[in-house]
Amino acid sequence: METLKNCPACGEEKMTRVLQAKDYTVSQNTFDIVSCVTCHLLFTNPRPEAEQAGYFYKSENYISHSNTQKGFVNKLYHAVRNITLKQKTNLIQAYQQGTKNLLDIGCGNGHFLHACQQRGWNTFGMELDPETAARAAALTKQSISPNLQMIPEEAHFELISLWHVLEHVYEIDAYFEFFKTRLTPDGKLLLALPNSNSFDASYFNAFWAAYDVPRHIYHFTPETIQFVAKKHGFKLTKQKGQVFDSFYISLLSHEYKTGSKKLVASFFVGLWSNILAYFKTGNYSSNIYIFEHA
Repeated sequence: METLKNCPACGEEKMTRVLQAKDYTVSQNTFDIVSCVTCHLLFTNPRPEAEQAGYFYKSENYISHSNTQKGFVNKLYHAVRNITLKQKTNLIQAYQQGTKNLLDIGCGNGHFLHACQQRGWNTFGMELDPETAARAAALTKQSISPNLQMIPEEAHFELISLWHVLEHVYEIDAYFEFFKTRLTPDGKLLLALPNSNSFDASYFNAFWAAYDVPRHIYHFTPETIQFVAKKHGFKLTKQKGQVFDSFYISLLSHEYKTGSKKLVASFFVGLWSNILAYFKTGNYSSNIYIFEHA
């Protein structure tokens, strides 16, 4: 384990513990989440060292790295995926220009890349986990880079996407420097992230499944992700909610809190979270942010 002495976003030394969350997926251990007193970024601290992080992903319950359909939640995830893939590809079609190059970082099993190929994109993928990358390569019929350094140097991208990936990234400054140098002048950076300012986050508190410690080392809000992006020369151009996430996260959170998924209660918590976000706060359970060079 490593303990950060400074905020990874602004360098502030002062931080306060806001809650303790449990890893229900792998270790069953409890981890502190702290808040920077200056920029208010929430982050897991202490956290596993980067070299140890892989251990915490070794579970069939970690759906983005597994094709398992065991259990109700996994079946639901796979059923909704085809709908969300169409929504995602519709969202990005306006940015398909120039070389039509798209890079998906943390591409998982490759389903988003494959959907983009079918919509005419020239796709590139990066995935750290070798077994998951092999499944993505088999689906897309292309090589998947194991890290940023192995992405072809000559390639520049109209779109770089990270679907629920940045909250896992240890080298966040290096990633943003990569975005800055490899996006075309009019290119877009798409970040999908859990939102710890959502209603379902406040409702479930320490049981909120999207804290997902210690795999999630940052717990962004719209304000803190914009702070980090601005620091690296990016400005927000669009923000959109991921409405299905509140229902899925509520199912998991109820199970963590009570031992039961509570289908009806989870539906209404998720629905109310989306209603509040749509009409009042903009704070969906997960938000999509599209940035461009400032």
